[in-house]
Amino acid sequence: MKLVVVGLGVVGSATLELLRRLGHDVIGYDIDKRKSEVEELPEADIYFVCTPETVVEEAVSSLPDSELVVVRSTVPPGTTRRLAARFERHVSHLPEFLREAAALYDALRPSRIVIGECCKKHGDLLKEIFGRLYAPIVRVDPTTSEMIKLASNAFLATAISFWNEIHLICRRLGVNSHVVGRAAAMDPRIPDYGAVQHGRPYGGRCLPKDVRQLLKLCEELGYEPRVLRAVHELNEAMSHESVSSGRWACD
Repeated sequence: MKLVVVGLGVVGSATLELLRRLGHDVIGYDIDKRKSEVEELPEADIYFVCTPETVVEEAVSSLPDSELVVVRSTVPPGTTRRLAARFERHVSHLPEFLREAAALYDALRPSRIVIGECCKKHGDLLKEIFGRLYAPIVRVDPTTSEMIKLASNAFLATAISFWNEIHLICRRLGVNSHVVGRAAAMDPRIPDYGAVQHGRPYGGRCLPKDVRQLLKLCEELGYEPRVLRAVHELNEAMSHESVSSGRWACD
């Protein structure tokens, strides 16, 4: 079975190396010839689309016939099903949960594998491909898979904004917010994400755009997302505050 990874950015490069380490025959292709391993897009049994979400549809439209297309990009819920219907082919969604600074490490040691399967046959196929990672496998429909990815990043953004608000309160009290965060995170119910390292707005390639995606989706659904709106607004406000240094990776 021949596999091709389309798009060799952070996600695509990690996916390419992961599939090779799992023993698969895989080639990496990118429109940027400096990254691409081949000049032309080759034929394959499965294409893994790892492009920016803004060009996913264009990428899928350019693919030769194949048994399966797997979208790894973070796309709005409903995108995968719409692409499958438009191009009349099998399209599944396999979200990634990678940090930009540690993408390959996270790809090799996933906390879970979410398969947004177009059908049972191809869900079984993706389970076979990634099953050797020995991570919990969650099999759902593609729209649920797309929402799982957005919800995950929205939670991380919420955690950062929550602790940034605590930071602003502590600064006015003359209290070290990082001491507060570390002590609070000793409670097993409170994750240390954001509690230990905070003090500047969340950034990177993923969290800001994914929160905006959810906000746009809510607008289309006619729902006012009060918590997410506050998360976004606080993050915008943090950009204008004089805050401590730190570094956030894309998740």
